[in-house]
Amino acid sequence: MVGDKVIIPGESLGGIHLGDNIGNIIDSLKEHYSVERVDGVVYLNNDEIFIGAEEYDSIYSVMCGKNFKGNYKNKLWAGMTVKDVLDNSNEQVAFGGCVIVDKIDGIGLPLPEGHDDFERITDFLSLDFVFDYLTIFKKNF
Repeated sequence: MVGDKVIIPGESLGGIHLGDNIGNIIDSLKEHYSVERVDGVVYLNNDEIFIGAEEYDSIYSVMCGKNFKGNYKNKLWAGMTVKDVLDNSNEQVAFGGCVIVDKIDGIGLPLPEGHDDFERITDFLSLDFVFDYLTIFKKNF
């Protein structure tokens, strides 16, 4: 259901499903959110949720900001720090511009521009660095 706080890696965030046609669900989104659309991105509730979609085509990514109150199994959420990531996971890798934890495919924390690879997450990020966003994307492996 659009508007929920459920996160399913590689599938959906907030009831918005990857692969759905943005044109078909835009009216439903307007029932639950303030909606703004700019350059292929739909912004909901002043950056609570971002949807990447081609013009009237399928959704290829859903991302949430710190105002989104959902989390994935108390392990991943927007607004977590590097310390939170280390405390809540056993393994962290850089993949596709995101931090992927514990080999959970289809969900990640976007890395800052220019920092898309690391041996250890603390190589260039301090423990108090905040990941402002969490993203859901098509599973890769």
